[in-house]
Amino acid sequence: MPVITIDWWQGNDQERRTNLASELAATASRVTGCPIDDVTVIVRDCDPGHPYGQQEDSSGTAHPEANGCDEMRLGQGSPW
Repeated sequence: MPVITIDWWQGNDQERRTNLASELAATASRVTGCPIDDVTVIVRDCDPGHPYGQQEDSSGTAHPEANGCDEMRLGQGSPW
């Protein structure tokens, strides 16, 4: 079950987001042989003015919002 994470700068529209998620999911499904419904695509819109880097707390839990990114999970049948 592939999980693909994309960090990109804010400002891309829904059509680009949908096309990106669809193409990545289809390619991952084809290459791995798993059903497309088992592919998860995570797209994070990042603030280009924010210092980039994943922030973690003392327990090692990641906080993507701390690096200026808003996370959205996209998958087959997603409204995105």
